[in-house]
Amino acid sequence: MPVDNGLLIMDGAMGTQLMARGLKLPLPLWSAEANITDPEIVSAVHRDYVSAGADIIGTNTFRTTTWTYRKAGYSPKRAQERARSSLMRAIELARAANPNIVGGSITSIEDCYEPLLFPGREIAEDTYGENVNWFIDAGVDVILFETMGHLDEIEIALETVKNIGSKIWLSLIVKDADHLLSGHLIKDVYKLAKDQVDCLMLNCNTIEKTDQTLQFMIDDWGSEWGVYPNLGLTEPEPDGKIEKKVNKDYFKNIIGKYLKMNPKIIGSCCGSSPNHTKIIKELTL
Repeated sequence: MPVDNGLLIMDGAMGTQLMARGLKLPLPLWSAEANITDPEIVSAVHRDYVSAGADIIGTNTFRTTTWTYRKAGYSPKRAQERARSSLMRAIELARAANPNIVGGSITSIEDCYEPLLFPGREIAEDTYGENVNWFIDAGVDVILFETMGHLDEIEIALETVKNIGSKIWLSLIVKDADHLLSGHLIKDVYKLAKDQVDCLMLNCNTIEKTDQTLQFMIDDWGSEWGVYPNLGLTEPEPDGKIEKKVNKDYFKNIIGKYLKMNPKIIGSCCGSSPNHTKIIKELTL
């Protein structure tokens, strides 16, 4: 299925691949320490996605925040140092794979599947502000807020990137066709994102939820959009593990369906591998 040359392919799951390659990813830090302790494995995952056809590599920075390192027992100073070291190393590893675009990945401060754990404005302002500044210092191509499911957190995150001159992508995790996972209305996101977000996406939702929501989002948003679902028939666990996944043929069919809807960005999330990226690439040729 030939597609517009402007289409960009997002890479797939990082945590899934790290675990598949033998790493343990204990919470709360999850994959953050791998940038420091096992950089060669992180780098290999990035390279495999690029070889499979990914244009965009998201940095392995889901949990590289001072807040998370504090939760892991580090002192305030040491937590900040360790978080920054992990983030900067993650950017180096992403760049080394030579993708077309390096996206600085930021997610919800607490568990993205538990938006009601949102810790409040002060912590959010500090956390997003700090990480955005680090990404700006490192010169990433795009700042990517992904798996965002709480309206207040989205508002604060977007406040930290006003007038910074970088491309901003925002990706949502939802409860249903009308609501973010937190229960806030999705339509309220459009008001916040207007004139600031360059591409609005859905990610890490099951294909079932994605199908329920995507066309409504496309119609209501009215600008560039993207989609990268997880592969779960069931919801992912907090560490990203999925017990039951869609099969290869189903994945291929659903990606073919999404491509006909003319996305700007398409990819896959938890449960995926470079093989899924290869399927997407082959469908675009």
